[in-house]
Amino acid sequence: MILKSHLKSVAVAVLLLFSALSASAGAEVLATVGSLSVTSDQLETAIASSPFNVQFAAMDEDDQAALRGDLLKRLVIQRLLYLEAERLGLDKTPEFTKELESFRLGLLYRHYMDRLREQITIPPEDLAVLKDRHKGDPDGLTAAKSAYVVDRYRAVRLLTLQTLREKRGVKVYKERITPETAKDTLLLEGEGIRITYGDILEGTRDLPEAPSPEWSPDQIEEKLYKRAEFLLIAQAAEAEGVDVGDRVASYRSERLPALLLQRMEAQWIPGEEVLQEYFQAHPELGRVLERRHIGQLVAATRDEAEALRERILAGESLFALAGEQSIDPYGRERNGDMGWVVEGRGMPEIEQAIAQLRNDEISAVVETPRGFHLVTILERRPGGQRPFDSVRDKVRQEVIAQKSAPYFQDLERRYGVKWNVIQAQHAGLNQ
Repeated sequence: MILKSHLKSVAVAVLLLFSALSASAGAEVLATVGSLSVTSDQLETAIASSPFNVQFAAMDEDDQAALRGDLLKRLVIQRLLYLEAERLGLDKTPEFTKELESFRLGLLYRHYMDRLREQITIPPEDLAVLKDRHKGDPDGLTAAKSAYVVDRYRAVRLLTLQTLREKRGVKVYKERITPETAKDTLLLEGEGIRITYGDILEGTRDLPEAPSPEWSPDQIEEKLYKRAEFLLIAQAAEAEGVDVGDRVASYRSERLPALLLQRMEAQWIPGEEVLQEYFQAHPELGRVLERRHIGQLVAATRDEAEALRERILAGESLFALAGEQSIDPYGRERNGDMGWVVEGRGMPEIEQAIAQLRNDEISAVVETPRGFHLVTILERRPGGQRPFDSVRDKVRQEVIAQKSAPYFQDLERRYGVKWNVIQAQHAGLNQ
């Protein structure tokens, strides 16, 4: 299928496409997924937010192409999952509806409070006093100004809440906080606001189903007031016309695919035994590879390498010679000390040559595209086998990867994926 078999072709095509678009304006549609699309702007945003962004400019074209192709694939998969989540009605569930509303209110609350904080300034006369008090101490002045703003913000916040409570006619029923309090017990109400004990429970994991000796009425009352503050401030921001619709829509588009994946992972891994059975069938997941401290000298010709090998066998130091004559700049700079290399991570020719090499033994001349190598192993850190508990997360990732590939292919067949890359590459993607 396209998503699995043609990623390299997609990467190359996307790189060529971006080269062609560099002189054009506006976002281009790179892929169409059912009724949704992935644009060049969205791919650029994904690159900018990826952990590789700071390294992107320094990457060569192949690495840039691979990264673009991988991120484009992820964006396509995200849209496939989004469409499937909508088809299954995950966006209509009470749990998701509550989560989305809580996110919306949180945005409104933070917007209002951030603006409240930004409006706080230090009056000139007070600033003059602080400057005189901390003359010659810039750090002390900065700390004093911060403390002033914090104190002022605290006072303004309390005054704002008091005003909003009065405006909404808020009433608190502290006397109802008893061991008999039920989830539907009303603890606070006002215009457009109503809070039950159950509402507090939803946002607090450690509260008991009903008040208990471990939780005093004062502690529950504190959480009640925090919930009231959250709702009152959010409603105030909404009443002022603060619009967070775009950010809510963005959260919805990101959260729905994640919810669907959580559901599918629960089906793919219904219990711990699935992971344990997979680990038994794939014990290599727990294998710890041997690490080798490598020394190396690289010559330009075989004859030069053979001559240098004879000198080393006669008693000269490989490391001294590497610092003088190695054609590998990295190795020459470090006098041939290549550091610790994990088994299997080196060049295939060298890996084969040193597989049976003893410590401090000099290898035969090894030819690679980079030259003619002499290699020695200074010391080894032996590998081993880790138990299931120490690699459980790795096993889980492997199982999910194995199960998700055919699932994504099924979604591709259901919704269809069209890659809008340059014509020269497009035909090869569907073969």
